[in-house]
Amino acid sequence: MRTLLNLNLQSNSPLDLQGNGDIRIIGDRGAGKTTFMAALAYWPNGNPESSPIQSIDPFAPDTGILIEMAQNILENGQTLPPTRPGQPPLYSFIVQLKPSFWKNPREAVVGRNLRLQVSCREYAGELVDQLRSNLDDPILSTYLDDCATATGLLLLVDATSTYDREFAQALTNLERELNLRLTHSNRNKRQYRIALMFSKAEQPQVWNYQNEIPNFVKLKFPKTQQALQNWRRVWGCQVSTFFSSAFGMMGNPPQPNVRVIQNDGRGTSAVIARPKFWKPFGLVAPIYWLHTGQSDERLQQI
Repeated sequence: MRTLLNLNLQSNSPLDLQGNGDIRIIGDRGAGKTTFMAALAYWPNGNPESSPIQSIDPFAPDTGILIEMAQNILENGQTLPPTRPGQPPLYSFIVQLKPSFWKNPREAVVGRNLRLQVSCREYAGELVDQLRSNLDDPILSTYLDDCATATGLLLLVDATSTYDREFAQALTNLERELNLRLTHSNRNKRQYRIALMFSKAEQPQVWNYQNEIPNFVKLKFPKTQQALQNWRRVWGCQVSTFFSSAFGMMGNPPQPNVRVIQNDGRGTSAVIARPKFWKPFGLVAPIYWLHTGQSDERLQQI
């Protein structure tokens, strides 16, 4: 198993990106939250030569467990167990971007990697159900208190789901509850960031919109879009939308590297078809945006 990153403080050590990566991940059951985290930690078949990403490394013991899940479960064509309600795990990563990622050519010549540390707490999918129907639940209240201490949310939605209305209702209640908490603690809500990330983007009905994410959201998730637009209007905060796939595509022309197990209204359940060609995409882009508030097209494709 990969060891924790040993940070060095010499002159050629990475430069830390400004920002804050204290993130909470919320998504419906089956949206692929743990699979997303495991694929991010493992970063299979990463290509440091052509990719702007130099490395992704765990920064806490619990994060190493994700790599074991990827190796022992996902690569063997099995699904990960669902996250159970209770104390949600906290995963921390160090992402290093190559010097060429610098937008300023002078800085790129210096030859120092860019580094960002991200901590993500993942909540069980039951949280979304509770947000729709049981706001008085004490466990939900604890989760909401924790979300109010973060700097941003990653809302993970199965792109093949038809639960647009249900998820929008959960978002409306989530905004109201967090608004109460942030106002009470005198937090600046304008600095809060919300990333809406659609998983399972390798599926044909989603892949066809890979360059038209706004149109996809408008057509397939109009209620969710409306709820987020209202959230942004009330808070004055930043909201951005992303596509991702924990398993990715393979071949030319590209085809989904998955074997579908089940498909219903809640979404698609699938496992990796060819582990040898496992290459996820879109996993780092929302993390980078939540940390910095900036987008970069180079991170959308990997």
